[in-house]
Amino acid sequence: MHFKGLQLTFINVGEGVLESTIVPMPVMPAPEPAGTIFLIGTCIIMAGILAWWALGHERRMRGWVLPLVFAGTALSAVMIEPIYDNTLLYWYPAENPLAFFRGYDRTIPWYVPLGYAWFFGGSAYLVWRVLERGASAVRIWQLFFATAVVDWLAVSICEWLDLSAFYGNQPFHLFGSPVWFSFCDATGGFVLGAALAKLMPYLSGSKRLWLLILPSFTYAATLGSTTAPVSLALNSAWSPVMTWLAGAATMAMCMIAIHVIAQMAQLRQESPL
Repeated sequence: MHFKGLQLTFINVGEGVLESTIVPMPVMPAPEPAGTIFLIGTCIIMAGILAWWALGHERRMRGWVLPLVFAGTALSAVMIEPIYDNTLLYWYPAENPLAFFRGYDRTIPWYVPLGYAWFFGGSAYLVWRVLERGASAVRIWQLFFATAVVDWLAVSICEWLDLSAFYGNQPFHLFGSPVWFSFCDATGGFVLGAALAKLMPYLSGSKRLWLLILPSFTYAATLGSTTAPVSLALNSAWSPVMTWLAGAATMAMCMIAIHVIAQMAQLRQESPL
């Protein structure tokens, strides 16, 4: 492993000079056939969910909501992924035969937008349906932690296969992916699901095309706010203690958001529309 040949940035402050605290991204090769196998697995998962939608009663009962949410979350990957890869210190191989696009010094492979679709789109759709049917606060918390585990496993597999990984002084990075990140990812899906529960009664016909852009707003807002503490720590050369405290603060912010959604679910259950 080596790092890209980036020149260090220095900032003049009075008579002194401050060295940049931005950690350079490691340059790693694209492993094969691991990347192709992971892409195939991602496609199988997404195809399975879409088959469930197409062949069951979901398509007849709720129309094209699921495919639109899938497309919207995939689109959000194009706008969001490279930005937070930089702020949260996450690398992808710079040269990759499975590349979908390159932006902000990151080469994003095809399985990223497809993974966004099935994970964020699928979890948001599930949360919406659970809220729609009526769910207790306890049920929401159970789903949240289950979703975080699924995310942790998926991102950890990427790390174990050297497809991509976090770098730098990451807190809660004990085995597999950092735990704080899975909290953030799961929260992103839940916030989108809560937004669907609030907005779907007003989205009929062509208005449902707003679902193509809604995930970009909800996920960017969720990830930007919840990861602010850990992002500041990672890019400011804070001490390990402060970085771990920042990671804990990030997870606490995620749980605040889930608490609000759980209370919303409880109120809907007690006072159904």
